[in-house]
Amino acid sequence: MLEVPGDLHLHSCLSPCADITMLPGEVARRIAARGIRIASLTDHNAACNVAVFQRTFRLSGILLVPGIEVTTAEEVHLLCYFETIGALWTFSRKLLASYPRIVNDPERFGYQLVCNERDEFVGQFPFLLSMASLLSLEEVRALVEQLEGVVVPSHLDRRYGLLYQLGLVTSGMEFPTYEIAHKINIETIRSKLPGHPQFVSNSDAHNLDSIGLPRYVLEIEELSVHEVLAALRHENGRGVRLL
Repeated sequence: MLEVPGDLHLHSCLSPCADITMLPGEVARRIAARGIRIASLTDHNAACNVAVFQRTFRLSGILLVPGIEVTTAEEVHLLCYFETIGALWTFSRKLLASYPRIVNDPERFGYQLVCNERDEFVGQFPFLLSMASLLSLEEVRALVEQLEGVVVPSHLDRRYGLLYQLGLVTSGMEFPTYEIAHKINIETIRSKLPGHPQFVSNSDAHNLDSIGLPRYVLEIEELSVHEVLAALRHENGRGVRLL
């Protein structure tokens, strides 16, 4: 079994709250320098830069898992991962259809920039991405799982985290893996969750300086997106281990 360092929560210049320096080449260099071999680009509610990042990361020997961070109707953030770019695009089209079409004001809310492999800006996403979807947590999860993807609730112990927003997690909302922002809170968090979940702790990097050393490893048989999703499902002996 391989133990591969990962960071599955990164933002690019597409996210309105992220720095415009979060470009594929720049992020790939920083990720590689930190010894991270598996990563995911999880911009807020859109996936326009994922394919570009995936191609750029591949050149640096980094496996990129197609992903997106969704804001549900309850204002809960969910990390959604897919095996292919095609599945991610299918999901993102359905997600976009559920969003209020409010034109973004970049000077007020932040730039939402689409880029290419040369770290150049080639466009802007027109609608505000920091809005909550009209889809509920259950509806988002159902859509992701229909496409054979995996949902990991974001930063459980912070604002917009499932536990923070709703106050509790019932057995009906149980997930195999949760993201925590701070490992120091893990035992308190574990006591509030049903079942026997596992945890990841990602950088949630919105700027280059936030990309740090890996905080966990994925226990997988080979370096593939399929194996990463199996680890997040905690199935067939695959899993994750905090460092």
